[in-house]
Amino acid sequence: MDNEFIVGDVVKSCSGHDKERLFIVVSIDKNGYLAIIDGRYREKTNPKRKNPKHLIKVAHDDKIIDAIKSPIVTNKEIYNMIKVYNTIKE
Repeated sequence: MDNEFIVGDVVKSCSGHDKERLFIVVSIDKNGYLAIIDGRYREKTNPKRKNPKHLIKVAHDDKIIDAIKSPIVTNKEIYNMIKVYNTIKE
């Protein structure tokens, strides 16, 4: 897969203390940095800002886009959406 990221992508960290963990891209700033969440350690209210060079795209799911735009989706629901992709090996 290419590494052009868009909101809703499921990504895997390939460096840092969160290496090998999965996240969802929730926004991209004007400098190209990504705001990512996992619903467990990084919740909707406190996304992590990460350099895209340190991430690998795993998947893109339109259901995830709808979920992260919803104000009523919980962090637990986000975490459960990501768990589906834990079985995918790079």
